Amino acid sequence: MCVFFSVAAHRGEQEKANAYISNYLAASVLISLLLLLPLVSAAFFIDRVMNVPQDLLADVRLSILIGSLLFLLTFLMAGFGAAPFYANRLYITSSIQAVQMLIRVLCVLALFACFTPKIWQIQLAALAGAVIASILSFCFFRKLIPWFSFKLKDLSFRISKELFQAGTWNSVNQIGVLLFLQIDLLTANLVLGASEAGKYAAIIQFPLLLRSLAGTVASLFAPVITSYYSKGDMDGLVKYANQAVRLNGLLLALPAALLGGLAGPFLTIWLGPSFSSVAPLLYIHAGYLAVSLAFMPLFYIWTAFNQQKTPALVTLLLGAVNVVLAVTLSGPAHLGLYGITLAGAISLVLKNVIFTPLYVSRITGYKKHVFFTGMFGPVLAALFAWAVCEAIQLCITIESWISLIAAGAAVSCCYAVFAFMFVCTKEERQLVLKRFRKTKGAVNI
Repeated sequence: MCVFFSVAAHRGEQEKANAYISNYLAASVLISLLLLLPLVSAAFFIDRVMNVPQDLLADVRLSILIGSLLFLLTFLMAGFGAAPFYANRLYITSSIQAVQMLIRVLCVLALFACFTPKIWQIQLAALAGAVIASILSFCFFRKLIPWFSFKLKDLSFRISKELFQAGTWNSVNQIGVLLFLQIDLLTANLVLGASEAGKYAAIIQFPLLLRSLAGTVASLFAPVITSYYSKGDMDGLVKYANQAVRLNGLLLALPAALLGGLAGPFLTIWLGPSFSSVAPLLYIHAGYLAVSLAFMPLFYIWTAFNQQKTPALVTLLLGAVNVVLAVTLSGPAHLGLYGITLAGAISLVLKNVIFTPLYVSRITGYKKHVFFTGMFGPVLAALFAWAVCEAIQLCITIESWISLIAAGAAVSCCYAVFAFMFVCTKEERQLVLKRFRKTKGAVNI
């Protein structure tokens, strides 16, 4: 919806933009009411789907109920995120998310300090953060788009159908994404048991954090991509998209390389020596995520073109492939947690690294290789950072948080120099130096 609204608003079609948001708000209220029953039912029948200890069943059910409210609130308020997107002021969205996270953390600390810790308290804290974020989103929406007003006359079957079609394929895409992101722990629980699932839950937190970071960074490029499309500047769009892939890749290559290159000492220090044996799981995660996540800015191109059907079907298909592979490799193939990790790697590489750039090149009418060019530099930089991690471990023994942080800082410095000298373009180096001189001058003053 944000893209539809932004394209219409950038083209000066305020009435049409107004209609998009009005129809979205009306539809979101209706859909939320329809979702209440299945969400509540899922909470009460969760023990028939997963292995839940009996003494935790009540807490799990309450957690799911609160999580359902959180989901509905997030869904209802998503339309108000169109304002920062349209104004290309995504720092507002980031600031609201930061406030939301801060409220969430403070509420968790307060609840754990005042009451016996329960798993549903985490969801309650998340709901409190979402309520504050929703209020802030609404206030900024009114400030950035003062000309919007909800009018019944703007409710149109044609507009609703257009949004519904795009939303349908987006929903199909999200189902596929869930099969990528949320099936791992469930598979580990059902196939390998609660103990292995608990071990994998600890490992998977950081790859999930990296995916979340990638989604946040990729969204920063979306407004400009939408603007190029609105103006019909395809050459500018393709050039900018390649820059976005390269910059996104460079930003993600360092944390991915640190995650993989320092996995052994990190797990030993954090969770104990017994977890060092599963460090190869992080090697695999870091390796495929460093490559596949860089292409995420390209997702906004097919959104701008409103060509979401094929990506949604491919995501759903490969999500299903991920499930089948995860179950097969972890169970019958006896690969355990490594089978689940390999399944995710294969599926995500097929989707992001192969399908995405090829499909975007087709809908834009450019050559098939054009969107691959931005990846070579980030991959080279990631390999360099990983090699520095291995070299440091050959020279010193990392056995404390201080030595781990020092190693990470050393790798980061080496990475920054390498990326600046060998990956950044001449224009980007000049821009960095200009900003550095400007900052240095301001400090001296």
